[in-house]
Amino acid sequence: MEKTAFEQLVNRYLQGELSAEEKLQADNWLDHFAKNKTDLPQANFVEAEQRIYTQLTDKIAQKEAKKSGIIISIKPFLQIASCLFFAGLLVFIFRVKLKEVFNIQQITTVVNHKGHITKSILADGTIVWLKGNSKLDFPIRFKDSLRVVSLQGEALFEVAKDKAHPFIIRSGALVTRVLGTSFNIKQNLAQTEVAVLTGRVFLSAKNVAPVVLQPFQQAIFSPQKKTLVKEARPKLQVAALTRGTEYDMLFNDTQLNEVVKRIEKKFEVDITLQNPETGNSLVTADLTDQSLTNTLNMISGALNLDYKVEGKSVSLEKNKQNQSN
Repeated sequence: MEKTAFEQLVNRYLQGELSAEEKLQADNWLDHFAKNKTDLPQANFVEAEQRIYTQLTDKIAQKEAKKSGIIISIKPFLQIASCLFFAGLLVFIFRVKLKEVFNIQQITTVVNHKGHITKSILADGTIVWLKGNSKLDFPIRFKDSLRVVSLQGEALFEVAKDKAHPFIIRSGALVTRVLGTSFNIKQNLAQTEVAVLTGRVFLSAKNVAPVVLQPFQQAIFSPQKKTLVKEARPKLQVAALTRGTEYDMLFNDTQLNEVVKRIEKKFEVDITLQNPETGNSLVTADLTDQSLTNTLNMISGALNLDYKVEGKSVSLEKNKQNQSN
């Protein structure tokens, strides 16, 4: 079986690319799975994964046949396929050799015993704010199709978007899988809390129903009780989760000079304004949860500037066409 094709099916759900009918069936299955606490079979994951993938590709073929004029009743099959799809998700998550991927790479360990927050910028551009009494293990360079890190304690993640390379956090017995989003994980021996600020987050653990979180939703995992419970948090205390970080990058009529200082601090770069007078330009923009590249694109587009990045140095100057006018 082609693993990349199977991973694409997993990623389609995280990206919200399932059809309305598929999503409805999937959500119904998740609810049923959670209520009945059905356990996955532990035997022969390879055979199970192959069977799931075959069923899914058959489903796609049948849907294409229907479009061609062949009448096929696929509703019962969709119900089965949805179950198989999410069973496949679980099989895939648990079957991924996270330890092997992790162990073959050179690992950096950051330990924060202090009360203040420690920031780490990973090789892919992901920013992690490690909070007090916490530990983060991550590769110096991601060399596999998966970006895998390990967390003990609490951290705020701002994951760089990369659809081809899912980002996975191991925190105790809980596995958190994302493509590019921001969220907070707080883990201790009793439980693990995950609160989502932006994007989608897929949570899984052995012998519990999987959970998909969207913005302003939270889940609590209890390894002792073997429960993973999702709850809506419309009044999620974002300020409390992001306190002490540079996560909030909302500007309202702020001088570019001040915006530049904030960008420099967050991304640990040096920015030079080649035309000092542009520093007085006013910026109104929400740069929260944006990469350095997106941030520079938004700023330069709004103020008609050009930028150049060389390592940790960034230069901003007036657009050459604009200067000639």
